[in-house]
Amino acid sequence: MKATNVINYLAINLLIPSAFAQTKEKPNFLIIITDQQRWDAISAAGNNVIKTPNIDKLLQQGTHFTNAVSLCPVSGPARTSMFTGRFVEKTGIKTNMDCESFTDCKYKSYDELLVENGYTSEYYGKFHSPVNMASIYSNPPSYGFTAPLLIKRWELLYKFYLTEKVGRRPLGEGMLYDFSFYHGIQYRPSPMDRRYNKLPSGTLSDDEIKNRPLTQPDHHGVLELNAAHTITAVQAKQTIDALTRLKNVPFSITCSFHCPHSPILPSEPFAGMYDVEKMPVSLSINDDMENNPYKSANGRLQMPEYRDPVKIKYMTAAYYASVTEIDHWVGKIMETLDELQLTENTVIIFLSDHGEMLGSHGMREKNVFLEESVRVPLIIKYPKDKNHQKVVTTPVSILSIYSTIMDYAGINVQSDGESLRQLCLGKKAKYDFAISEWCWGRIGEPNLMIRSNQWKLIINSQPSSNSIDALFDLKNDPYEMNNLLSNNTKAEHEKVKNKMLDELIKYLAERDYPAIGNFLKKYRKG
Repeated sequence: MKATNVINYLAINLLIPSAFAQTKEKPNFLIIITDQQRWDAISAAGNNVIKTPNIDKLLQQGTHFTNAVSLCPVSGPARTSMFTGRFVEKTGIKTNMDCESFTDCKYKSYDELLVENGYTSEYYGKFHSPVNMASIYSNPPSYGFTAPLLIKRWELLYKFYLTEKVGRRPLGEGMLYDFSFYHGIQYRPSPMDRRYNKLPSGTLSDDEIKNRPLTQPDHHGVLELNAAHTITAVQAKQTIDALTRLKNVPFSITCSFHCPHSPILPSEPFAGMYDVEKMPVSLSINDDMENNPYKSANGRLQMPEYRDPVKIKYMTAAYYASVTEIDHWVGKIMETLDELQLTENTVIIFLSDHGEMLGSHGMREKNVFLEESVRVPLIIKYPKDKNHQKVVTTPVSILSIYSTIMDYAGINVQSDGESLRQLCLGKKAKYDFAISEWCWGRIGEPNLMIRSNQWKLIINSQPSSNSIDALFDLKNDPYEMNNLLSNNTKAEHEKVKNKMLDELIKYLAERDYPAIGNFLKKYRKG
């Protein structure tokens, strides 16, 4: 166990009260991150189908940012930028695999700075960032591993847990094994599952695998696992245990739920809460995307099931069930805060790293700047800020979480984002737009987005790219089915595009954006 972790662990568990005892001057931080939750997968956000009473309560008690976006609609880059307050182009973490190959991040995370300033920090669930950033966490040892490895290899920890608590059972009739995440736990596939019509063996042919390998998002159905042992339950219970142990010291605790990320395999009783026939289907599911830069994105043309309005309802029901399970445990976590009398002095931040297309435009997953992928839930609650805003409609980015936490902690830092605390208190935002980026090398798709309340501009700044630009009027075209940029672009829309380009260039230039040269070369020649 690393020496600093040993010291922190002993101080927390053996030396309380100590020099690190809780003070009124230091607010606690509880960050709850879901993975791949759309902004509209909350009842109080306007969804009249999904059941999220506990998240609703949090939303009603805090400040709800209705137009929050991910800086990058893919986990590793988004999380690393959120933790450090730096653009993807600065962290260098441009893909999920970079979190594995990179051993270092040159920027300190907000948790690293909090620990330097007297906080104890623990992290539970999906990390998906460079391993050096996990060295300061004080999670107690488990299965013979210490905090950094546990946080980096959280899936391995869960595999050990399932082996110990559940084991592997013979495959039941009509069942399949999930080999993508739940390590051999069986599930009953739904018609959305690629192997659904391949029972009883569930085997795909060599040609099927060659043309389209079986991946984690291809698993759909109901998991045969007691609800006490799901990954959501385990991650929540670890968080509750941490709150109990750290109640007497200034803390930063993160509960990073894996769900509702694929495989979308809820267990009972949550899996049975939604009637498949009553599930909504996006109005854009049959969009031909003829004038859209994402026509071929995410393997869209090779995955017809995500354009099937009958099948997609099974995915939606399971997705909603996964969110409702998270909501159940959010309620348990909030109850624990209340019971420990920690609520009043704790900053609670609830958000997701990116969204889920869920059949919109006939697509799955994320990776694109369309609303369902890039727009996320964001709620901030701090009871000591009495006259807070209930709703902030100004677009903001999760890039600003870093500066926001530092603001509440009273730590002066520089970053590429802006603190959101002033918006929570009713102050006017410095910017009336938010941006997203993903300059990872695929020149056929956009790499930058700027979004205001009404307009969204999507471009590729690389001079060699043949990706078409897109401008959407979100007020009159909320499903983004009408790209206003074409060979016959109206002068008024060209004017909107140029204004947004100017704002984007200025914003990036002020922050020394590394790829600004390419941008200027393509869009501001001469």
